[in-house]
Amino acid sequence: MTKKTFVVILILSVVTNYVALIVDAITTNTLLGGVSGFPFKYSSSTLFGHGSVNGSMLILNIAFWFFVIWILWKLLQKKKK
Repeated sequence: MTKKTFVVILILSVVTNYVALIVDAITTNTLLGGVSGFPFKYSSSTLFGHGSVNGSMLILNIAFWFFVIWILWKLLQKKKK
């Protein structure tokens, strides 16, 4: 894996992580208050605007999405050849 590929997949995994967070919060009706994050719950918020983020779970989520995108990247490269 080149450095450029690594950076691109890392950026995509962070973006995918936050998109998954928003989708999870909307589907579970916890956008204004509750715990959300997909696949691991890492963000909690309250109706009054306070919230917290569990840093270790956030890193675990980004690593999960990095691994998923990396597998897809490899599959697409195989298909291209």
